[in-house]
Amino acid sequence: MSSEIRSRDIPQAVLDEVILSLKNYLVALYVLLPEKLQPRLRLIGSGTLVEIEGTHYILTAAHVWHATRGVEQIGLVLTDQQSSFMMPRDSICAKELWNGEVSEWGPDIALLKLAPPVILTITARKSFLNLARQKEARTSCPPATENGLWAVTGMVGEFSEFQAHPEARTIEGHVHGTAFFSSVQQVHQRDGYDYFDLGANLQLPGVPSSFGGVSGGGLWEIKLSMTNSKEISWDEKRYFRGVAFWQSEVSDGHRMIRCHGPKSIFEKAWELCRGSG
Repeated sequence: MSSEIRSRDIPQAVLDEVILSLKNYLVALYVLLPEKLQPRLRLIGSGTLVEIEGTHYILTAAHVWHATRGVEQIGLVLTDQQSSFMMPRDSICAKELWNGEVSEWGPDIALLKLAPPVILTITARKSFLNLARQKEARTSCPPATENGLWAVTGMVGEFSEFQAHPEARTIEGHVHGTAFFSSVQQVHQRDGYDYFDLGANLQLPGVPSSFGGVSGGGLWEIKLSMTNSKEISWDEKRYFRGVAFWQSEVSDGHRMIRCHGPKSIFEKAWELCRGSG
């Protein structure tokens, strides 16, 4: 944080307000894996609902999309309530930047174009982030990576539960979506892409030992201010900056979450989207 605002001084109510706002654009992606007795539900990752010039997408990691290979339908979870539904995989037009394997440098970005019936179902419960406005905000309000508060939104596999009910031939799932707050530890530039590394202290309460399921979730910059009376508040503006796609091994009780940064999204992925219609 800045010299004025320390992370431990931020009221939980302010963080909860941020989480509630950012979750409005967050979805969980899952598949049903065929098995002999009953299909098994598998959480494969997270995504951010975005809109570019009237076209609606799920922005996620490419390896999340490739985890759907071999299945006919992909499931989405929209809210904390019972709000999951399935959509045909072949109804999705995927645009991706990927080298064919999960690696620490990617590239690992996918835009999943949604069909109109799916969009109507989603907009009844969620919102799509206007990515063109976010692109403009990147220019007018560049990312401040030093001493700032950042958040990664995603679904945590470790905190999610799935239970089969063979008698009713149903599967019940509870997925846990949230925002993890941290700071940018390092910024890298490589082959035209940028990477933002956020630290995670696994010894803190509420932090999972693994961030499996968070892949594809959004990276956001959170701007706070403090009054003369030391009251801390959030400006209620959303600054979308990237996509999480890789986690490091554990070292001294810490992990690092790597995200593609705004250059990767608003230049590389943007060109991909505009170039392929």
